[in-house]
Amino acid sequence: MRGAALAPGGKSILALPSTAEEGQVSRIVPLLDYGAGVTLTRGDLHYVVTEYGIAYLHGKNIRERAMALIAIAHPKFRPHLVQEAKKHNLIYKDQAFIPGKRGEYPVHLETRRDMRDGTPYLVRPVRLSDEGLLKDFFYSLTDQSIYRRFISRRKDMPHERLQEFVVIDYTRQMILLATVTDEKTGQETVIAIGQYGTDEETHTAEVAFVVRDDHQNRGIGTQLLAYITFLAKRQGLLGFTAEVLVDNEPMMRLFENAGFDLSRRREEGVYELTMRFRGAE
Repeated sequence: MRGAALAPGGKSILALPSTAEEGQVSRIVPLLDYGAGVTLTRGDLHYVVTEYGIAYLHGKNIRERAMALIAIAHPKFRPHLVQEAKKHNLIYKDQAFIPGKRGEYPVHLETRRDMRDGTPYLVRPVRLSDEGLLKDFFYSLTDQSIYRRFISRRKDMPHERLQEFVVIDYTRQMILLATVTDEKTGQETVIAIGQYGTDEETHTAEVAFVVRDDHQNRGIGTQLLAYITFLAKRQGLLGFTAEVLVDNEPMMRLFENAGFDLSRRREEGVYELTMRFRGAE
């Protein structure tokens, strides 16, 4: 493991079951027992892998490492790990968490796509540990992109606001990230976000997108919308709603070309869109 970490281009990977003793003990723990031997230091380890996902730890701070490891622990131990991490000041005291199936990361929804020029990227649901990635993404956007997405000039993204994006009930809403990974460093970068939240009374969902400025016009938004539409139909939804600024022509074209039965209402510089899935009753 240490040799892999020190080798040029090397990456150390620790793969292990999330539990021991027939599922009664978590292998991911808040602290080591007093006097426990340590074979590898945190500087030696790049990836930790369990059956619940992959935690990339290299270069991360303590809070980021703790959240990444909690995210790949067995679901039944995650509430305890969150409580212990708060107690030992490893993560934010107000860190939110959704226990059980509603908050369990749906790894089966991960999928790979190609941009128009053939560049590959990953589309995956947001994880609890993605706060840092999302902060970097939002701060990379131009003022125009921020305004078009949030219809607001505000650009700061504190922890309290970022939690709204990473702590989600996967059974009622979905936030998908499009990411690329640097082959040399293993660093993942978010290049786009697509999301929807369901309205149980109307069986529709409000949908929104934003693509990083240097990756626009490469087909990413179209593919994200197609995948989100597939997930929404599979969930039994009848269509989408959205609010789009009148001057946001690229977003309007995206929705108009998606094959929906689309109607719009203009109010104070904003189109309020209703987009029914064709064939939906």
